[in-house]
Amino acid sequence: MASIFDKAKDAVIGVVKGAGDIVNSVRSTVTDIVVSTLKEAGEITGTALGVVSDAVRGAFRGAKDAGAEATESARAIVSGAVEGVAQVGGDVVTGAKNAVRGAIQGAAEVGGDVAGAAVAAVEGAVASAGKLGKDVGEVAKGTAEQALETAGSVASESVGAVKKGLRSAASLPREVIESVVGKDDS
Repeated sequence: MASIFDKAKDAVIGVVKGAGDIVNSVRSTVTDIVVSTLKEAGEITGTALGVVSDAVRGAFRGAKDAGAEATESARAIVSGAVEGVAQVGGDVVTGAKNAVRGAIQGAAEVGGDVAGAAVAAVEGAVASAGKLGKDVGEVAKGTAEQALETAGSVASESVGAVKKGLRSAASLPREVIESVVGKDDS
């Protein structure tokens, strides 16, 4: 049986190569994969939500292999993962944090822009949370913290760029982001 990483990678490669609207196609493909995987897991616990990270990493690899742009891919993949977690009744904050972790790890694995992927992943998670009527502040705080932690573990030199990118992202709640990354000192 194929791993969730391989299933996500192969599905995203297929959809990117055949899609006119790559972003929405990737988002819906990842949503479907996360929903089916979590339903197979049965009880949706924090442990089960760990598969979200693998699905996102696989989808990121598939998007890269198919030639999709990394930052837009990260935003769409994380958005789709968060929507999938919500559809099965999982904890959206935990799912979003796992998705952001997976996107950053995926970017590092393919030699992509870790900071750009981190910021786009947080934006994707926050946008989905808002669309789903979830607590945007809680998702923004949790995913920003996760982005800094994961970036520090995979590419410590990118943490400053992640902080700067999060501060300058107009789509993120400024006060919440500043509570995590600090105010811009420049």
